[in-house]
Amino acid sequence: MSVWLVYLWQSFIFASPAFFANSVPVYTSGLGRIDRGKNFRDGKPLLGAHKTIGGALGGLLGGVMVGLAVPLFFPEVFSQTTGYNIWIAFLLGFGALLGDAIGSFIKRRTAIKSGRPFPIMDQVGFIIVALLLADIFMDFPYIWAWIIIPATLGIHFVANVIAYLMGWKDVWW
Repeated sequence: MSVWLVYLWQSFIFASPAFFANSVPVYTSGLGRIDRGKNFRDGKPLLGAHKTIGGALGGLLGGVMVGLAVPLFFPEVFSQTTGYNIWIAFLLGFGALLGDAIGSFIKRRTAIKSGRPFPIMDQVGFIIVALLLADIFMDFPYIWAWIIIPATLGIHFVANVIAYLMGWKDVWW
């Protein structure tokens, strides 16, 4: 197997808590808005109606569960890292949710309407913040970040187009 395929595989396994945490909130929404309907000083919502407590809790729990499971199934990936543990799984999941919330906050400040595209931030903001948080507390091969970020951009685009063509989304982005 090519060394690049190995790096691609390893980077996705490592980042899987962030990917899972980013996708779960759609299925676990509820319990009210994170921002409690409050507005920022500019009069616009802090985050918006789609950022819910249930979504955040579900995403965080899901990310941690995946983060605990993957080293058991893929120990060879984690033998190349120093310091991976439950806290790193938590940080990857939390970082994904935080990155998404930061994107939502910026989107509201720049008058981009809910559901409208925010190029780059919508696609990779979550993984960038997740990797930055994990990097504070552990060492992992930086090549993983250089692979996972552009791959995430491409996967996000392809997945959204497929979801649109299948009728699961109203817009292709």
